[in-house]
Amino acid sequence: MTKRETAIQSIAVGDLFHATPPNGASLICLALEVADTTIVSQTVTSVYDLNFDRKTGMAERDFHGERVVCTIDSVAPLPDDFKKTLIALHRTYLRKEESDEPKLKDPEHRALVFAAQYFPAHPLDPPGHSWEMMSIGKNAGPPAEIKEYESLTREEKIDLILINFLIPRNQSEDT
Repeated sequence: MTKRETAIQSIAVGDLFHATPPNGASLICLALEVADTTIVSQTVTSVYDLNFDRKTGMAERDFHGERVVCTIDSVAPLPDDFKKTLIALHRTYLRKEESDEPKLKDPEHRALVFAAQYFPAHPLDPPGHSWEMMSIGKNAGPPAEIKEYESLTREEKIDLILINFLIPRNQSEDT
């Protein structure tokens, strides 16, 4: 078994992990159920259901009539305080009404900003050969530095939070 397969096999119920679709969106996923061949999960902020293959780390989902393949790209365990905050945020988004967008609290801002930097800094080996990932714009270079929350500008914080909600910066309103 490859290092990637071993890492994916280690995902357990209640774990947070990261996946990316071809458009580069950030998907923080919560493992809800783990079976022999499948990891049943939901994204933390948008609450999309994703069923990942435990061998390949890939899930297919229909997004607005288009078949999209999402790939697990990090299983690095988050520090407990951020993990608890993101799981609580997931519960909030499970309960929200369609028209009701919860306001983020400071700990949630911090957890999302941290996760947006942390998961890319702790990547899994890509599936197959590295050239396969280049077609979707993945950077194969060294992990990025994780910046302290206080050292980031307001704009950087907003950008890092928005990627977890699948919102491009130019379509968003300042939070």
